[in-house]
Amino acid sequence: MPAIHEWPESMRPRERLAERGAGALSDAELLAILIGSGRPGKSAVATAQSVLEKARGMRGLVQLDHTQLRGLGIGPATAIKVAAAREFARRTVTTGLEGDVIGTPDSAARALQPYFAHLDREEVKVALLSRKHRLLGVVDVYAGNVAGTSVRIGELFTEAIRRNAPAIVLGHNHPSGDPTPSADDLRTTRDAVAAGRLLGIDVLDHVVFGAGRWISLGARQDDRTASR
Repeated sequence: MPAIHEWPESMRPRERLAERGAGALSDAELLAILIGSGRPGKSAVATAQSVLEKARGMRGLVQLDHTQLRGLGIGPATAIKVAAAREFARRTVTTGLEGDVIGTPDSAARALQPYFAHLDREEVKVALLSRKHRLLGVVDVYAGNVAGTSVRIGELFTEAIRRNAPAIVLGHNHPSGDPTPSADDLRTTRDAVAAGRLLGIDVLDHVVFGAGRWISLGARQDDRTASR
């Protein structure tokens, strides 16, 4: 296969991005730009396609750190570039969300989802909200292994108390990909709501994330209440 510089300009990823915008490129072409150059007999696009196949697509790729990326057949410098690009994108998205009003399960999920997109272990995070339910920030509470993590209710409120946040939204992920809440999830939500009442901090929701899906425990509770 000829090297990319031997391709017609209309087919080269960099030239296509400059002329048509990044949205016109495939996942492999975008990754090829970060890879930069291929190897003898294998272009950067072919290398990128191979990496994506081994990672099982973009969803799998964003869950890998730079060490794991090297195991897919790219060099250490490129692995660092890919990891940096991923973190840059995550920070761009999450910074843009600060100040948004979190008033529905959809808005809560939208605010928290970027923090869970790349994780392969269970983590618990808390969104801190103002009195008017504007997003002040998202803080880490726990990071566990693939089997799960144990939550101490009091620590869910540590940053909210320190920063005088009158409301919070809880979020955590299921590495299995199934966001169906467990008995522990339901119990944690009940205990957190009860503790929040004592502390004067509203627990507005608890969102569980899976593979491209999420479930709001607050919405589930509202549905049960409305059906009574």
